[in-house]
Amino acid sequence: MSYQILHSVCEAPLEIPSGDIDLRQWLFGLSDEEYQKCAKGHLAAGSSLMPDGTQTSVNVESVGGHLMIQHYLPEISLQNQLKLVSHSDCWLFHLWYVHLKVTWEIEVLPMSATKCLFQNTVVVEHDRLIMKVLTALFFGSMFLRKHNAAETPRFAENLVEMTLRKSENGSIAR
Repeated sequence: MSYQILHSVCEAPLEIPSGDIDLRQWLFGLSDEEYQKCAKGHLAAGSSLMPDGTQTSVNVESVGGHLMIQHYLPEISLQNQLKLVSHSDCWLFHLWYVHLKVTWEIEVLPMSATKCLFQNTVVVEHDRLIMKVLTALFFGSMFLRKHNAAETPRFAENLVEMTLRKSENGSIAR
């Protein structure tokens, strides 16, 4: 059995039609430098292909003083929705190792013909109830919300920039 120990949802409005956006191209084309600019705790990111051709995303970040290495594999991979799951390595306070399941879901929701909403959801699970208690005692929800609130508008801004570059050049320009 797995316990949900953290959950955060943040949104950012986008001044671009939802149909112009491809979350897969954006996420798997996001450079290490761009990822680092999207939040203070972002340390490194990269993407690669599994032998079967599945795109992966590897993120290294510090959230609330905890070092996390996430190895994301897509469960849903659509133009307007990505649901990625990672069996992540985490060092609490950079000292104690725990293994966490992190689900990261990003969606673009149409609002009008020219506007949409970028939604960034993070869910963290662990198989022991004590982790839920410890997370509450050490303000884990507050740190995740703060991190998500910082990265969501910057992810949204980068997504729009990349989409506009792609439409101007016919492909993603780096």
